[in-house]
Amino acid sequence: MLLYCCSFSFQGHAQQKTENDLLRGNIAKAATDSLKIEALYAYMKANLNNNTSDFEPYIKQMVFLSKRIHFKWGLSTAYILALSYYKNQGRFELALKYADSVAIIAKGDTAVGMRTNMGHMYNNRGNLYYNIDDCENALKNYFLAEKIFGELHHKMIASTYTGIANCFMKLKNHTRAFEYSQKAVATARDFGDDRALATNMMNLASEYMNTENYVKADSLLNLVWPIVKKLQNSKSFYLYYYGLGNLESDYKKDTLKALDYYRRSYSYALQNEDVWQQGQALDFIIHYELSLKYKGVKADIDKLYQLASRNSLEENRASALNYYAIWYSAQGNYRKAYAYQKQFQMLSDSLYSNEIQEKTTMMEIRFRVANKDREIHQLRSNEKIQQLNIRQKNALNYMLTGGALVLLGISLLGYRNYRNRQKFQQAKIDELEAEKQLAATEAVLKGEEQERTRLAKDLHDGLGGMLSGVKYSLSNMKGNLILTPDNAQAFERSIDMLDSSIREMRRVAHNMMPEVLVKYGLNVALQEFCNEIDRNSAVQISYQSVGAGDAAIDQTVSVTIYRIIQELVNNAVKHAHAQNMLVQLHISEPEKRLTVTVEDDGKGFDKNQLATAQGMGWSNIQNRVDFLKGKIDVYSEPGKGTSVLIEVGI
Repeated sequence: MLLYCCSFSFQGHAQQKTENDLLRGNIAKAATDSLKIEALYAYMKANLNNNTSDFEPYIKQMVFLSKRIHFKWGLSTAYILALSYYKNQGRFELALKYADSVAIIAKGDTAVGMRTNMGHMYNNRGNLYYNIDDCENALKNYFLAEKIFGELHHKMIASTYTGIANCFMKLKNHTRAFEYSQKAVATARDFGDDRALATNMMNLASEYMNTENYVKADSLLNLVWPIVKKLQNSKSFYLYYYGLGNLESDYKKDTLKALDYYRRSYSYALQNEDVWQQGQALDFIIHYELSLKYKGVKADIDKLYQLASRNSLEENRASALNYYAIWYSAQGNYRKAYAYQKQFQMLSDSLYSNEIQEKTTMMEIRFRVANKDREIHQLRSNEKIQQLNIRQKNALNYMLTGGALVLLGISLLGYRNYRNRQKFQQAKIDELEAEKQLAATEAVLKGEEQERTRLAKDLHDGLGGMLSGVKYSLSNMKGNLILTPDNAQAFERSIDMLDSSIREMRRVAHNMMPEVLVKYGLNVALQEFCNEIDRNSAVQISYQSVGAGDAAIDQTVSVTIYRIIQELVNNAVKHAHAQNMLVQLHISEPEKRLTVTVEDDGKGFDKNQLATAQGMGWSNIQNRVDFLKGKIDVYSEPGKGTSVLIEVGI
């Protein structure tokens, strides 16, 4: 049976490879931008449920071509594919940025294609929030997707029902979870969508297991296997074997079979490069390998720790640290076991201070409860061993051991208190130094803006007025002078040069302190600045704003943000050789948050070089962001353009 399945899987992969070669060939052969966009979409759509690992260059090409021909559907679709791709890669912040871009592009568009894309965006964003255990935001997005897909009678509503059911399952609301799981199965069957039917049946089986109805869960998994085998995609195989692992461990109590199924699910998570699924499967694999005293468990713990560290999966990293502590304790290396247990405790404590983790308190509680159960079991086993050893020792050894442990405990507590006091004192010193640096930066920036304003005023009102007076006098003199034709022509050239000088002086004065920024605010000033760049350079620049129309922003913040965007745009024009740029300004009044995004398709750079950059440009940008107490994220690679995201409070 195993050989047959392997052969069948190999044939499926070979067929998929042939289809992919044909689809990639269609991309190369496309004669126009619109045909190439269709070919790119066809290739990514065919692989969306199998493997998205090579999507990034295709997505960027689709974005570029859609912008060039002003194709809204193509651009929004490319952004949705980027949302799904970066979600699978564990780059959640970047994925959310693409979701926001879709919302801006498709807002208010009633065309069926754009409405459908909004539904896809909400559904994918719900999946992302579900992956980081933010069930509140996940449900908000799923219900928005349900409304759109219901109005359009679209088959994706089955996937949305699944997401809603999964959220209620996590929240332990089993009644609502069953309601939506059964809706999802019925809808997928009505639409004849085998993949959705398989996924929803497996989700329903999972819900049955959560309520300890293992007989129904077992029956559902037996019914779904022929559909999964027919589909031959890695995500469905992952869900199926993961479900079998849960059934074997919780119901049939066959640890060896459960471990085998979890390993199979992990292999399929590797194929589709879903880091969240990999972490989920590895966690169970290590748990059962430790219980079976499997020799290779240390290598799997290393895999989990490295995966979590690379992809910022902090819960998985905490699990890995805990497993290290258990493994080293079993080896008798109590010093390392204590060190890892201490790291685990510190990481668990730090997760509470993270803004995202505050929204996922339920997940953290369940995580700690699960680990506490294992710790209690381990402590009970150690207690039995210690009792046997105590019976074999004499009273003197007992007293010496107890005294040594007490002294060790007192020493550790004293050392820990000493280190905590040192850390607290250092934190206060760092805070004072940061405040001092911010005050110095504020003084420099205010002085710079005041000097710019003074110089702009002197140039415009002083030198500008003088040059205008000189021009007026020369023009009046011309009528009273008798000039040869050559002298008259030279005189006219001088007047023209004087006009050019006046215009250049006014341009410099305006650049030093744009009058429109003072009079009409940041949004209008940025619009005019981008229009000026678009008119006078080879770069096509697009400006978008959300919530900026009536927002009241302090003038110091407005000027600082304007200077930051001015510096970023000028850098892209001068150094990146970009052809297209996007500047976005998003102001959220309820959250008192201002977000700036500047993207270009230039040559990009290694962002690690920013730490050693010698120029003033990046230093000025960083100082201004620090002055506003904001944060800045840079995404760039050589040949792949640059994206800068800045967030500040207002």
